[in-house]
Amino acid sequence: MTTSQQQTKAGRKSAIRLIGVLAGIGLMAALASVPAFASDHKGEESSEDHEHGHGSAKSESKFYGIVQKIPADRIGSWTVNGREIKVTSATRIREEYGAAVSGAYVEVEGSNTGKVFTAVKIEVKRAKK
Repeated sequence: MTTSQQQTKAGRKSAIRLIGVLAGIGLMAALASVPAFASDHKGEESSEDHEHGHGSAKSESKFYGIVQKIPADRIGSWTVNGREIKVTSATRIREEYGAAVSGAYVEVEGSNTGKVFTAVKIEVKRAKK
């Protein structure tokens, strides 16, 4: 094999490696832009920290669980999966798939400020089969 042929072969290998790297980068970028969906909640929790003025950290999160305790007027302290939740008159309670009662499977969205979790939204979900 001549030197010219060796250089051509080496150039082709480099081009193939470069194409492979670029394809991998493109695949990673495509996957990063696709939204993720949770198909099985089982008490999962997601959380994201944000700074909100005056240096106080506020952690916003969402989790799923079973309502264990609920006040008669629904305002006050709920217990969901053993976690104490503060429910105020501003909390939105959605009951499309059933009543918000003890034993209901719910999605809770809200935020932690210190040790207090305040619910912004509680949504009754369909019972798991």
